[in-house]
Amino acid sequence: MSPERKTVPLSRLSPEVPPASRRILGARPLEVPLLVLREERRSNSVLALEMPGEPVPDYDELGPFSSVSSLASTETGFLQTRVPVFHFPGPLGRVADLCREAGAEIVRHDEVGFRLWFETNVEKFPPIAELRRHAEQLSHEQLEALLVPLIYLNHLWRQGNPENEPALGPSAMPDPLHELLTHVAAEVGTIPRFSQIVMTMMAWQLDGSSDGEPITHGDLVSLDRMRHPFWLDDGNQSELDLYRSFFAVEAFGVPLYGWGAYALECAATDDRAGGALALTMVRAALRNVYTYTKMLIPRIDAHQFRRLQVTYGWVGDEVNGVASGYQLPFMLMLDALFHVNYQHDGVVAARANNLRFVPEHWKRFFRMVYNRQPSLKTWVADAGDADLEAAYLGCVQLFSLFRQMHRHLGGQVIKGGTTTGRIFADHQDNYVNFMDEMAALVADTTATGDLSVPVTPDSPTAAASRGELR
Repeated sequence: MSPERKTVPLSRLSPEVPPASRRILGARPLEVPLLVLREERRSNSVLALEMPGEPVPDYDELGPFSSVSSLASTETGFLQTRVPVFHFPGPLGRVADLCREAGAEIVRHDEVGFRLWFETNVEKFPPIAELRRHAEQLSHEQLEALLVPLIYLNHLWRQGNPENEPALGPSAMPDPLHELLTHVAAEVGTIPRFSQIVMTMMAWQLDGSSDGEPITHGDLVSLDRMRHPFWLDDGNQSELDLYRSFFAVEAFGVPLYGWGAYALECAATDDRAGGALALTMVRAALRNVYTYTKMLIPRIDAHQFRRLQVTYGWVGDEVNGVASGYQLPFMLMLDALFHVNYQHDGVVAARANNLRFVPEHWKRFFRMVYNRQPSLKTWVADAGDADLEAAYLGCVQLFSLFRQMHRHLGGQVIKGGTTTGRIFADHQDNYVNFMDEMAALVADTTATGDLSVPVTPDSPTAAASRGELR
C-alpha cells in the first residue's frame, strides 16, 4: 500500500469520503480508499491481444474479486505497476532517441524538410535482419515498450507538419523502421495503431520518479507530474492536456476495480451494507474522474486534436481505429457493472471497431461482470434498502452526467475529427453523428437508473460488439 495510506478493516471504514489535503492541478480530489486486492496480477502485458504464456482463466469460476485481483493491482489498477521504460539495447535504442528528436524537429513546420531529415536518420539504422536479431533478445514487456516509439514515429512521418490538415490515405515509414514495426507487432500479438492502450496505458512517465520505479496510487494521480515520453508536437500544452485528460480517467479510476468487484460479491451474498459502501466508493472515484476531465478537456485545441486523431488512425494502408474512450478499462468496467445496453447502431459499431485493440482477457473479464447474476440493478431493485438504492442511483446519475459532459465538451472539440476511427463525409456530418451517438449513450446510461424496468440482455449485435457470441 501507499506509505501515506493506512490499512483498516472494512467495518471501520467511513462512508464519508473526504477531500485530499493536497491540491492537484488546482483542485482537491476526494481521498478514495483503495480496496486491497488479494493477489498479484498475473501479467504486466498491456498491448498483447492474447495473454502471453498462459491460458485465460475462467473468470466466471473465479468470481469478480479474484478475477480483478488477477488482472489489476491495488495501487495502479490496469495501468503498469512501474514507470514505463523506453530504453533499449544496441541499435534499438536509437528508435526511442529518434522519436524524441523527431518530436522536436517537426515543430519547424517544414514537411519536406522534416521527411528529408527523417529519411536521412533512418538510413543510419542497420538492416532489418540485424534489428530483428536484437529484438529477439528482448522480453515480451520490452517488445511492447518498443512498439510505442515506433507507433509515434509512424504518426510523425505521416503528418510531416503539425500545422497541416490531417494526413489521410496509405503511408508507411521508410524501411527498416516500417519492417521493424510490423515485425514487433506480430511478435507481441497486437494491432500496431495509436489506440488508448498505447497512448494512455503505455506512454506515460512521472517527473520525480525514475524509469522502472514502483509507483503508488498517490504517484499516479499527481497529474502535474505526468508527462508523455514522446511528443507529436514538442512543447505543445494542448497535446499534454490531451494526454492528461485520458490518463486522469485511469489514474483516478483505480479504486473502481476493487470496489466494483466487491459490490458484485455483496450482491451475491445480499450484503446490503457492504454493497452501499462499495457503491459509495465507486461514485467517489467517478466524481474525481468527472472533476479532472471537465477541467482538462476545454484546454485541448480542437484543430490539433483533429490532426492527431485522424492522422494516427493509419498504419500502412488501413484506417481502423484511433484513441477512444471505448478502449479504457474504466469505461468498460462502468458499462459492464451498471449493465448499460447500447441501442444506437453507430455506438455499437464504434465499440466493435475499437475493442479490437483491447486485450481479450480484459474483455472476457468485463463480459463476466456484465453477465454476473444477480446484476446490481436487479439486486438493488429487489432489496428495498434505502441506503443501497441511494448509493446505486448516485452512481448512475453521476455516470449519466459524466456522459452528458463528454457529449457537450467533446462536441466542441471534435468538430472536424472523430475519436471512433471513422471518416465522415464532412465536418458537419462528423459532428452530427457524434452528437447523436452520444445522446443515445446518455439515454442508455440513464435508463439503468429506472429500477422499475427489469434488466434484459443486450441485443445479439450489441453483445457481439463486446465480443460475446450468442
